[in-house]
Amino acid sequence: MLSDEYGWSDSVSNLSNKLQRESLRYTEAVQLADVLGFEIVWRKRGDR
Repeated sequence: MLSDEYGWSDSVSNLSNKLQRESLRYTEAVQLADVLGFEIVWRKRGDR
């Protein structure tokens, strides 16, 4: 789905390597969350 929606590489190892190297960019995290059906929400601590 990442490949179809955002042009990511089809290789699972590329994503795995990014996670292991801690080099996943914020935009990539947003795209990953999107295809998994999640959204990233910034909320001040204590505000619920």
